[in-house]
Amino acid sequence: MFNTLIWRNTKRSAKDYMIYVGTMTIISSLMFAFHGMIFSKDMRALYADMIVFGVMIGMASFFIIGIVMWLVRYIVNFMLEKRSKEFGTYLLLGMTKKEIIKLFRRENYLLGFLSIILGIIPGYLFQLLFVNIFYSILDAEYKISPDFNPWCLLLTFGIQALAYLLAMKNVRRKIKKMSIRQLLHADQQNEKIVHEKNTRKGILVFLSLIYICVFNVLILTSNMPLKSSVFYSLGLVLAIYLLYFGLSAFFIRFIQKKSPLIYKQDTLFVLRQLSSKIKTMRVTMGTLTILFTGALLTWMVVMMFADYQQNQVTLEQPFDISIANSNPNYAFTKERATIEKKASIKELYQYQIYRDGTATMNDYLYQHVDGTQKGKKIDGRWTDGTYFGEDTFMRLSDYNHLRKQAGYSQVRLKSGNYILHGKRRLEKQWQSVKKAVTITANHKTLSLQDTNMEPFAQNGMNGADYILVVPDQVADQMTPYYGVMIANLTDEAPANLQKNLEALDKNFIETDQYGDLYAMGYGNGSDQILTMSGTTIVRDNIKKEASFVIVSICFMLAYLGIVFLCAALTILAVQQLSDSTKHKKRYDILRQLGLNKKETEKVVLKQLSIYYLCPLLISIILSIFIGMFAGERFVYYTGVQGTPVRFYGLALLVFLIIYLAYFLVTYIGFTRNIEKHR
Repeated sequence: MFNTLIWRNTKRSAKDYMIYVGTMTIISSLMFAFHGMIFSKDMRALYADMIVFGVMIGMASFFIIGIVMWLVRYIVNFMLEKRSKEFGTYLLLGMTKKEIIKLFRRENYLLGFLSIILGIIPGYLFQLLFVNIFYSILDAEYKISPDFNPWCLLLTFGIQALAYLLAMKNVRRKIKKMSIRQLLHADQQNEKIVHEKNTRKGILVFLSLIYICVFNVLILTSNMPLKSSVFYSLGLVLAIYLLYFGLSAFFIRFIQKKSPLIYKQDTLFVLRQLSSKIKTMRVTMGTLTILFTGALLTWMVVMMFADYQQNQVTLEQPFDISIANSNPNYAFTKERATIEKKASIKELYQYQIYRDGTATMNDYLYQHVDGTQKGKKIDGRWTDGTYFGEDTFMRLSDYNHLRKQAGYSQVRLKSGNYILHGKRRLEKQWQSVKKAVTITANHKTLSLQDTNMEPFAQNGMNGADYILVVPDQVADQMTPYYGVMIANLTDEAPANLQKNLEALDKNFIETDQYGDLYAMGYGNGSDQILTMSGTTIVRDNIKKEASFVIVSICFMLAYLGIVFLCAALTILAVQQLSDSTKHKKRYDILRQLGLNKKETEKVVLKQLSIYYLCPLLISIILSIFIGMFAGERFVYYTGVQGTPVRFYGLALLVFLIIYLAYFLVTYIGFTRNIEKHR
């Protein structure tokens, strides 16, 4: 009899809380897929150093465990509240609290086990799909093969079991403290008739909005001190919660003013419903808004990194192999022999970068480029700065040869002139160079002829951020600074060529802090967030490593965003679907007052729309300004051609598709519930 009751109640709960079970199934399938990728043989075959991906998923799991625990605990407590009268009746019929706890616990364990079972097959298919995406992005051939590891199932089961155990532990304490009377009336706790005495709380809405506006202005104008950003962020979180604390009072005050607007059609009914719901859920609504904001921002970051991976990784390095050495007369004999042994060389070229004892361009960039750090000369040695210790120059003949090798057109240079070749992301700075910077070579002033901005390996090879191209006869009178070798291959570079070439540069590897590169003030350029720099760059190897890391980041953030959004939307949906059954009489009264089925559905649509729009609009307002600032900084520091508006727009589109799906499911379920047993 006891087991029959458990099974019957479980089936009923699965039906009543279908959205919750569906969300837990989605989360279970995603967990299974990502955990399966950690143990996947195909992933290890694709990239030997799987620790990167494991760390990424581990970081995501840390946050997801907390979200899953919060979701399960919230829903379990919600179910306890809705079924409290049932449990009180069980006590009256002679059941003990221990038996009720055992009954409720097993029912929820069965729901959790059901979501895991339902998530196994979709999770395995997701795993194959995600692995295939990795292979496609990294241009590797992938043949679908069985790759099931029981450890991934055990890990997924363990995380979910922990969430349910902690949630049920809290429920156990709560049931033990409750009397029969409290159980019988617990489902009426949220039935607060809204008689807001202190409607002055509505001022919190305006104060919160003012703080949010100030926060956004400080973000957009970059006037928020880094040291104080944590306190500003905590203030933002507080403002979100206070906004909902004041929103209910704001609606009640609006109703009490008896504006003619509230008597139009169903406005009064909707406002009463909404104000009551916000009053009882204000803390939850604040939490959901934060989760929505987090989901939007994480997906925007995914869009930015995905764009960088697709377009920028290859563009930064137009040559297959680039090697620099602090000795300008270095012959690169060992490097050339290693390349010839491992791959087929299509074209190879050696040249020198020059200096003239000046740092005019460097000084200009240190003043006008964000994120730069000027090196200092201590005991004749330069500390690490963004740029080289002196301005970097290149011969015109070398420049044209490299342009031809990269597939660019040839250029001519008039006597007494120079060409500035710099990164496109610093285009604004280059526009002011002609007026703001005076370049001299051999004590003669040179005039800027042209500014070119094609990708040109300018993270420590052909200068850092820029190179100044001068006539050969001018460069010949300068001092050679360092040597560079550029090579293009007939085929893709072998997998370990980067490591093989790095092993030859003993001076840089073993004495980095005291070697020649340190003495000359070696510069990497001002790229931040993601950058490919060093004295040895094998483009195909670096691209594969960088792409793997970037895609791992994207998968981790997308994983977080989906879980955040689904968990938050589940709570919104469950609350409304529960109310549809609980407040069915209110809609029956509306029909008795003359509303037909279509008009009643319009009331429901309006009520749900406002309810769903509240956290949606607030999260958009919060995320759009933070997102625009982050997107602008990302474009600036990485040089990607995308715009912050595009990145945010794509993230918002994904967000709204999932949001609309949950809204439609809630609307359909709500209308069905109020039509039952008419």
